[in-house]
Amino acid sequence: MQEEVSAATAMLGLDGFVLLAVSQLNGELEQAVETTTVEEFCRGCGVQARLHDRRPTYVRDLPAGGRPVTLVWVKRVWRCREPRCPVVTWSEISPVIRPRASLTERARVEACRRVGQDGHSVAQVAAEFAVAWGTVMAAVVEYGTPLVNDPDRLGGVEALGVDETAFLAANAKQHTQFVTGMVDVTASRLLDVVQGRSGTVLCQWIGAQPQPWRDGITVAALDPFRGYATALRTSLPHATRVLDAFHVTRLGFAAVDDVRRRVQQQDLGHRGRKGDPLYSIRRVLRRGHEHLTDLAWDRLLTGLDVGDVDGQVAAAWIAAQDLRLIYRAKTRDDAQRRLHRWLVHCADSNVPELHRLAATIDGWREELLAYFDTGGISNGPTEAMNLNRPGFSARRVVPTAVAVGG
Repeated sequence: MQEEVSAATAMLGLDGFVLLAVSQLNGELEQAVETTTVEEFCRGCGVQARLHDRRPTYVRDLPAGGRPVTLVWVKRVWRCREPRCPVVTWSEISPVIRPRASLTERARVEACRRVGQDGHSVAQVAAEFAVAWGTVMAAVVEYGTPLVNDPDRLGGVEALGVDETAFLAANAKQHTQFVTGMVDVTASRLLDVVQGRSGTVLCQWIGAQPQPWRDGITVAALDPFRGYATALRTSLPHATRVLDAFHVTRLGFAAVDDVRRRVQQQDLGHRGRKGDPLYSIRRVLRRGHEHLTDLAWDRLLTGLDVGDVDGQVAAAWIAAQDLRLIYRAKTRDDAQRRLHRWLVHCADSNVPELHRLAATIDGWREELLAYFDTGGISNGPTEAMNLNRPGFSARRVVPTAVAVGG
């Protein structure tokens, strides 16, 4: 008999409980369980209690086989044998299932891990566990907050990535809300998220870290935002600031779009429409030249020949491609020569958008060239972290940004 109880307990994997039966209801699993307790003593007078009743309690557990699981805890109700004892009756309790809980404690821990470490949204986890959004969010706050406050959580960071991301979309009552995310770009590990996207916000966060931690940061990757650059220069003066290559490339292609729209408006007097030569190649203009097929080359050249009489769009496209090719340089000196030639090309053109682009890139010259001093550090992990944080839908910065266990 003892062997059967041990096997049933091992099958359930819940300390102090034994599995009685398993059934299926509406595509979900129901597991009837009871505790292994066989006797109980009164909490008031200490005499041995007797079994008074059994009442089922329903609580969600970890999903099994992709299906939600409900534990039906056949809970014992005990009665004191002493007539004058004020305790009378009580229900048994267990540390693995809290009173009036919707989830077992192991399910709450797993829900927190899924939101924090795996980056799933609270709503997604709640749907899988078949509980309310607030139930999962409460588990995230309770089990995630100690991990956020762990002083060792930020340890071992040498390369810091900083970027902003939209936190809440604009609506009738508020503007779009942004947050600043800090990432260990070497380990692709989210460190923290704070409300706002300004140099002051970043300065305050870095200043709140211990001095040994700040001294250990040797590289800081960022997008072309002067607020972050100023904050990093003042808070981490010894760290090498690196301008993210992705953002540099995006600036180049954004200039191509600006030129295309202006030329379109000047020549045709309206925004791009279906059938317009430049509008029809707008997506081709944003591709790297090495990715163009023969058909794409034909479309590109035909569209430029018909819609770009002055050659301004073509000049901007060539500049965007050459800007990308700077990152193909093998050394910093080679990259510096390529950058100089590119700046001269933009300055000599008659395209105002390229003049502005060149002025912007020239202002970030040292941060751009630092890419070649740091072995190609980029802010890519930070961007990837932002794109894969559906947990932001939780609408709470701290619990969602915990990167629980991450």
